[in-house]
Amino acid sequence: MHDLLSLIKRNTLTFIRDKVAVFFSFLSVIILLALYFLFIGRQYTSDLEMVSAEIKIFLSVSVIMGGVLVINTVSLALGIMGNIITDIQYKKIDAFLVTPVKRYKIILSYYITSIIITSVLTMLMWILTILYVGVFAGYWYSMLTILKVSGLLIFYTFISATLMIYLTTILKSVNAFGAMSGILGTFIGFVSGIYMPLIVLGKSMNYFASLVPFTHMTIFLKQIILKEPYSILPEQVVENVKIFYGTEEVGILGQEVSMIWIMLGISFFSLILLYLSYRNMNKKMAK
Repeated sequence: MHDLLSLIKRNTLTFIRDKVAVFFSFLSVIILLALYFLFIGRQYTSDLEMVSAEIKIFLSVSVIMGGVLVINTVSLALGIMGNIITDIQYKKIDAFLVTPVKRYKIILSYYITSIIITSVLTMLMWILTILYVGVFAGYWYSMLTILKVSGLLIFYTFISATLMIYLTTILKSVNAFGAMSGILGTFIGFVSGIYMPLIVLGKSMNYFASLVPFTHMTIFLKQIILKEPYSILPEQVVENVKIFYGTEEVGILGQEVSMIWIMLGISFFSLILLYLSYRNMNKKMAK
């Protein structure tokens, strides 16, 4: 256990000390927040002339953060996984291999480090969201909503870390990792209906989006965050904005599938990828 904790500490410090890596881990989130608050965010409440400015803030921030928090788990997890590529390409990992530390602990340390840092920073962003809405809109999320969202974000962190460690283990260079880091957040943002509603992307794109785990993760999170803002609006208005706000479930390839089954399927798929990541890392360390 001491070996594993030491490796986790080393990976954490390595990431934190690299200011550039930390910045680029937040880059997708920074761009997304800028787009929302400067341009996209206004679209969500521009037609709601009958509601107060405070309710508009409550609604728009809930919609915005429903997507931003999901992207945050992806970009942070991927940024932290950059340690793997750096350690392998620059032979730093060889120093671990000549010690009595078991290989599975080396691999597990990267994964746990990613989960810890991503969870902490994502929860911090969620806390800031709660405070922002409370201070500027005068509305406070209920304790049940806060706990549900917090639990879901921790679950999403496990999913994102698993998918990112798999992608990282199939890359061969720091340059390839940098290229993927630059486009992945943007790609997921568009495909998952985070940058813009899925309804405007067309039927074909909706089918494709239904195969992307982050689409369902975003919808599920928005359903919870927007439950209270919806309760303030007239029922007819809620029915009109559900699709535009991205809280309508899309199923799989046009077929209705319960969100619970989708989440279970994503979890099972993630476990398979985690095993494949372990195999990939073993092969890389054996070279």
